[in-house]
Amino acid sequence: MAQLDRLNSGRAVSALLLAVCVPLTAACTTSSSSGNEKDKPESTTATAAPSKSATLDPAEAAKAEALTAYKAYWTELPKAYAVTAIEGTDLKKYAAADALNKATEEIANLKTNGRVMTGEPVVSNSTVTATELGKKTPNVSISACLDVSKWKITDKKTGQPAPVSTSPVSKYVITSLMERWNGSWMVLKYELHADQLC
Repeated sequence: MAQLDRLNSGRAVSALLLAVCVPLTAACTTSSSSGNEKDKPESTTATAAPSKSATLDPAEAAKAEALTAYKAYWTELPKAYAVTAIEGTDLKKYAAADALNKATEEIANLKTNGRVMTGEPVVSNSTVTATELGKKTPNVSISACLDVSKWKITDKKTGQPAPVSTSPVSKYVITSLMERWNGSWMVLKYELHADQLC
């Protein structure tokens, strides 16, 4: 029973983290232009693109890079849970320390019990909530909303949902800490907030 509870906890954690990454794509694709005719000619000129990149604040650029890496982390994590193996995925490029250790442990538990994770979590409202970019090891904190209702623990042999205890809460806040190691942003740890619905 304890293993089942740990599996459920791992499911919720993974789903929450994934949710953080999805909204990042939307945030990065938004435009300050409202589609005015005046804006269109400027956006097509040769000098428009350099002008926009030149005005990008270094702190904003770092946040964008961290969010991109966070999204990649959540692309790789479900792959590992689906095949119960980190090998064959790029998870180690985006996860380290506690985050990688937890994923390794949860994947081992799934494998031992003959289970896999099917479906996908939905992440929304991913936001950088704090930064410490001037430190020797720069870091950012990210908050997101994770919906794990469609990410299921499944019996590997039968393909049927596994009989596990479930929490009445399937959509809640997850917070994560990332650090930049050798120029790459890594997820170090995360915390689930089942008491904070979103």
